[in-house]
Amino acid sequence: MVKGVKGMNDLFGQDAAKWIRMEEDIRRIISSSGYGEIRTPMVEELALFKRGVGETTDVVKKEMYDFHDKKGRHIALRPEGTAGTVRAFVEHGMGINFPSPLKCYYIGPFFRYERPQKGRYRQFHQLGIEVFGDDTAEMDGEMISIAYRIMTHFKLDVEVHINSIGCAQCRPAYHETIKEFFSEKKEELCSDCKERLETNPMRILDCKICKPKERWSETPVMINHLCDDCSTHFSRLQNALDIFHVAFVVDPFIVRGLDYYTKTAFEIVANTGGSQNAVAGGGRYDNLVRDLGGQPTPATGFAAGLERLFDLIPADFFHNQPLAVAYTLTADGVEQLVHFSKHISHHPVKVIVDYKPRKIKKALQRANRFGARWVFIIGEDEVKHETILVKDLEKGEQREYKQYEVMNIVQMLIKSSL
Repeated sequence: MVKGVKGMNDLFGQDAAKWIRMEEDIRRIISSSGYGEIRTPMVEELALFKRGVGETTDVVKKEMYDFHDKKGRHIALRPEGTAGTVRAFVEHGMGINFPSPLKCYYIGPFFRYERPQKGRYRQFHQLGIEVFGDDTAEMDGEMISIAYRIMTHFKLDVEVHINSIGCAQCRPAYHETIKEFFSEKKEELCSDCKERLETNPMRILDCKICKPKERWSETPVMINHLCDDCSTHFSRLQNALDIFHVAFVVDPFIVRGLDYYTKTAFEIVANTGGSQNAVAGGGRYDNLVRDLGGQPTPATGFAAGLERLFDLIPADFFHNQPLAVAYTLTADGVEQLVHFSKHISHHPVKVIVDYKPRKIKKALQRANRFGARWVFIIGEDEVKHETILVKDLEKGEQREYKQYEVMNIVQMLIKSSL
């Protein structure tokens, strides 16, 4: 038997219906704030991620799906969304051809080669928003508030953790400070952090193995080494979040895993029965557009893993509209059933139509297998009188409608779902 590739999962049935509903709600929330969708390829030049994400990151060093194509080009399946979005922004001159700020979002599949586990797959899905051309802390606040609004919309119990990781002016001195601090503890560090000590010492702060937040309370933190500009920016961010009614915690150990972040860094963590689970994160990346060949352009954004979000949404959130199924009991009723199907399909109700004539007993059995509440029946009498019989399996009631009374049927279905 042929099986799927390890780490790639299938989605079908009720889970697929719930996933679609989740995406629809996300799109509605994001687009209401003026963000338009961008779709970038799943395959990019490997060099894009080395330059954009950072050669010393775990993503590039350990988790990339990369290969040479038939022309010898070194390409990769996208592991994250920001680098590809910035590449498109630069390549198509969006900073010139569109007014600023440019607000966009994406939803789609991404790929990382890591150990598969619940809510974390080798092909996974992310949503993200990116804003180009606005350097204000208030835009960071808006971006974080959208992420927070998405999480609370789905009834998640979450906390927003924010930090400032400085800029090119204040971060180098801090790097030396933290490098000196951890050099004295080198033998206590994991193998990855011993390497990070030389390449990117700030990444030690969020190591899940070393856990410096818990082990070394005297660890130097960036917010105590910010330049005046970064300090002001961070204060304005906190004020903006207060105005957006987003409760937050200042967490100086939030540094994010990618090299392009500057100033604002944040994560949203879900409280999941004694443990915290990061479901979204991001921040500001003012230098990335320039680093990828564009004009210097401030930018900010976030991403959220949809599998993880999906698993955390309470089961009772997806209040499914009662399903309806439609059958004909006679070959003479097929054409009328087609007419009914055509008219009902123009309305936001869920009806499965079966055009093969069935016996009434078989029709009801199939309706039960679907878990349907409503059964629409066209039998010989209904053909003769141009009516449709509607059975409510939940209440054990039934009534007839004229076939032209589609709007009344729709209203009945919608009312029953409220």
